[in-house]
Amino acid sequence: MGIITVTNSHIATHEGLGDAAGSARTLPEIADRATIAIESLRTQWRTVSNLGTHERMAISQLRTYGPMPMSELASRISLSRAAVTSLVDRLEADGWVRRQSDEQDRRRTVLRLLPRAASEFESVSNTWREELLSIASSMSDQDLAAVMTFLKRVGDVAERQAEHLRATAVERSLN
Repeated sequence: MGIITVTNSHIATHEGLGDAAGSARTLPEIADRATIAIESLRTQWRTVSNLGTHERMAISQLRTYGPMPMSELASRISLSRAAVTSLVDRLEADGWVRRQSDEQDRRRTVLRLLPRAASEFESVSNTWREELLSIASSMSDQDLAAVMTFLKRVGDVAERQAEHLRATAVERSLN
């Protein structure tokens, strides 16, 4: 595998320079490029689904992490509780989500995705998923395990960093 060099938005691949230290140094740039490409793909999915950024983020959070209280959703997508209430009102009216009593604590309300959300997301993401499965099926079990471990760790780091930024948002807004 070659080294990828990033300079002033130019990405060049250097074959035959596969030292691990060089590859590790370019990892943040490669991760940024992948993140940008995925964000662009998600933007197109939003457009196809006729959703705004926060609506798409809310549906993605609920799809990935399951039912959650509105306060948790507000924290995850960095909106005030009032803004999330308005957002959920729109999503509920359009048939994406529903408010429901929490099974463990009836005083609490949780948000759940409706079947429409699952089928809509499947229809726009099937090609993406099929291509990922094709890549995965061409890999050795060992390489696939390494990639999956790496992506899980990257996800964990991103979630930790997002949580840190959420927790310090008030401090930053006061400065």
